[in-house]
Amino acid sequence: MLLATFNGRHWLPEQLASILDQTDVDVSVVVSDDTSTDGTHEWLVERASRDSRITVVEFGTASGGAAQNFFRLLSHVAPDNGDLIAFADQDDLWHGDKLSRHAALIEQYGFDGVSSSVMSFTQAGKWVLVRKDFPQRRFDFLTESPGPGCTFLITPKLAQMVARELNDSTSPARSARFHDSLIYVIARSAGLKWHIDAEPSVDYRQHQTNVMGSNVGIEPAGRRLRLIRAGWHRSEALLHATVGLRVSPTDARARLEEMRALFSGKGLRARLTLAAKAGQMRRRPRDRWIIGILIAIGIW
Repeated sequence: MLLATFNGRHWLPEQLASILDQTDVDVSVVVSDDTSTDGTHEWLVERASRDSRITVVEFGTASGGAAQNFFRLLSHVAPDNGDLIAFADQDDLWHGDKLSRHAALIEQYGFDGVSSSVMSFTQAGKWVLVRKDFPQRRFDFLTESPGPGCTFLITPKLAQMVARELNDSTSPARSARFHDSLIYVIARSAGLKWHIDAEPSVDYRQHQTNVMGSNVGIEPAGRRLRLIRAGWHRSEALLHATVGLRVSPTDARARLEEMRALFSGKGLRARLTLAAKAGQMRRRPRDRWIIGILIAIGIW
C-alpha cells in the first residue's frame, strides 16, 4: 500500500490505523512524506520503528505535488512478487473490508483495477454518498477518473505498466496532474479490465486543504467550469489520449487517434464531431449532456 503525505500529522493516526486494521489481508505500507513541516515525517519514522509493516522511503526532496509523490512511489516500489497495490491519502478512513473485498473481486473476475464510490464527510458532520459506479463508456477514461485514487486496488501487471511510463523520460505520463486518472487511462487504453464498485470503501474527508475534494455542490461545480473555460480539462484529455496511444493494442489505436485529433481540433466541424461523441466520454448521463453542450458552444 502506497501512502503519500504532506503536513497530515493531525489525521494520520486515524487513517493509518484504518489501513493496518484491514481484515483478512496482510498489509504493508510504504510512505513518502513530501518534506512536511508539521511533524508528519518524524511521527511516521517513529511509528515505523515500532511496526515492521511500515516503511518510510527517504527521497530527500519535495516531489512537487500529491500526484508526483505517488508517481515516485510507484516508480520506486513497482511490485514483482505478486502483491496488489493500493493508494492512500493521509486524511481518509478505510472501511475494514476494503482490501479483502476488492482483492476478492480481482481474483474472481480477473480485473486489473478496482475502484469504488465513497462516503464524503465534513467536520460539521455532513455525509454524502459520492457515486462513481455509473456504467463505463468507451472513452470515459479520457475525461474522468473511476473514483478517487484512495479507493484503487491494482494488480502488479498494471502497476508495472504505469511504472514503465513514469520511468520513461519521453513519456507524457510524467506530466499528468492526477495519479488516479493516469492509472485508469493506462489500464483502459491497454485493454485491461476495470471494475467500479457501487459500495463505498472509504470515508472521504473534506476540508480546506484537500487537493480536489469530492466535487459535490455548487462551489466545486464553479471551479470545474472555470478550469474548463481555461482549457485545462481539454488539455488533460489530450494528454490522456497521447499516453493511451503508447500502450494501446494495434486494433484499438485508430479510435484513440481520432479522439486525440478531435481534442486538438479548433474548427466548428471538429467541435461538433466531438460533441456528438459526448455520450462516450462520461459515465453519468447528466454529465454526458453537460459536456456535449459545452463542447458544442465552444466552452470545453
